[in-house]
Amino acid sequence: MPQLDAAQFDPVRFPGVPEDVRWPPESFSFEAPWLRGSDLAFECGLDGQIIFVRRYDAIRLVLDVDTAHSALDLKPGSHDFRLLRLIPSALRLVECVVPGDPMPPALLGEPLPLPAEHLLYSATTALVGALSRGAGEAGEAYLAALRRTPPGLDMFETAAARCVTDGQFELQRIAKLARALKRLARAHAEVLGAHASQPDYPGMERMVTATTKVMLRDAHWSGDLIAQALRQVSPLVTVPRQTADMLLSAAVAALEEQGSLEAVTRMTDTQARLRDRLTELGLFWRRIAAAWATVHPETTDRREIDLLCRNLLRRLQIRSLYLPE
Repeated sequence: MPQLDAAQFDPVRFPGVPEDVRWPPESFSFEAPWLRGSDLAFECGLDGQIIFVRRYDAIRLVLDVDTAHSALDLKPGSHDFRLLRLIPSALRLVECVVPGDPMPPALLGEPLPLPAEHLLYSATTALVGALSRGAGEAGEAYLAALRRTPPGLDMFETAAARCVTDGQFELQRIAKLARALKRLARAHAEVLGAHASQPDYPGMERMVTATTKVMLRDAHWSGDLIAQALRQVSPLVTVPRQTADMLLSAAVAALEEQGSLEAVTRMTDTQARLRDRLTELGLFWRRIAAAWATVHPETTDRREIDLLCRNLLRRLQIRSLYLPE
């Protein structure tokens, strides 16, 4: 079967957006005057809520994602409503959104950025713990030096220098080990980053469930083909999120199961493969997850809901995305 191009596969249209308008837009340019202040910001709460922050007044308003538009007096289906519904997707890619901020490149179809430094440190911590068994004298010395080195992009080189200076180990051997472990840490950090920046699957799941309930409650629509399509997709909409979690678990397990310095190259290849699978999964689902999040169950045109159901089903049929590892 030929390789599918996520950018060209089954294009997704956002509900309520005219065909000649590009969406998402280039920036979070809200039209409502009360959402234009540079002292405002949106952050992500611990339970996935939107936190609306007015920085200088120390005001933090916790908003439920699905009803935030009512609290902010935004009409369902409006430009600002659609922008607001993009914020949970954006907050999976950036720490906060300030009105006027550029749209995260990944939401515009561009590649994900390199993993953040804290992910590299988390990956390093994980692999140091996994590789401690049977590392040999030089390996144990280098891993111990890594533990004592402050996090940073040059921590592998710093630990190598300390190991050579303090432990009198051969430079060439330690340098080779440092390069291999840095590649492995980078590969695992990319897995962590690819998982952390997955699309807003919970938002999509909630909206599919809510829309299904509304349609089945409505006597005019409960027997319609759209309602039948929703019945079909509702139990399956969790598949991409579960797949992403499965791939992350496989990456963590690979460090534990293959955990030895002799297996560093094999582990790096495994992490790279899982990173690629997570990246591909995100590419196929990012736009449709964001589009579903902009649905309003009561007011969105039923024909647009039907199109989104078809988009979702076509992606679920790409079996290679969901294969067990």
